[in-house]
This record gives sequence, structure tokens and C-alpha cells, in this order.
Amino acid sequence: MFETFTQNLSAWNNKSSDRAKLQQTYLVSAVALLLVAGVIGLINHELGQTILLVAIMCAGLFLVNAVVWSLLQSAVLSRLSKRPAAISRKK
Repeated sequence: MFETFTQNLSAWNNKSSDRAKLQQTYLVSAVALLLVAGVIGLINHELGQTILLVAIMCAGLFLVNAVVWSLLQSAVLSRLSKRPAAISRKK
């Protein structure tokens, strides 16, 4: 099982870009913390609420990161690829 996990993690590392890895990590962290907060909240209400706050912060970071990457892609990176190459003249 450990070997399968490491193979899947290695495949994920090779096929995903850094941006996609970051987004997926935020999303998985938020969902995992949400589940942990639910279980812990049954035992200790205050600790469950604190963990839930961290899960909400992870989800917020996911959304903010998605918006920033989208704006960066549309406003800057797409225009850089469309810009014609500068012609250098030799004298």
C-alpha cells in the first residue's frame, strides 16, 4: 500500500504543474480539515470550531489563488505570448 501511494504521488508530481499542485493541495487540505473538524467537534466543540476556521481559511486561499492566477494568465501571460519578437538590426 505504501508503494502504491508513493507511485501515485510520483505520477501526480510528474504530470501536474506547480500551480495545479498548489491548488489541489489547498483543496485537499480544506476537505480533510473539514472532516477532522466534524469528528473533533463531537468531542470538543471549541477545538472543532478552531479547526473549521482553518479549513475555511484554506478554502479561501484556494479561491484567492484561483482568481489571482486567472487574472495573471489573462492580463499578463497571454499578452506576452502574443507580443511579436523584437527585431535586432546589426550595423
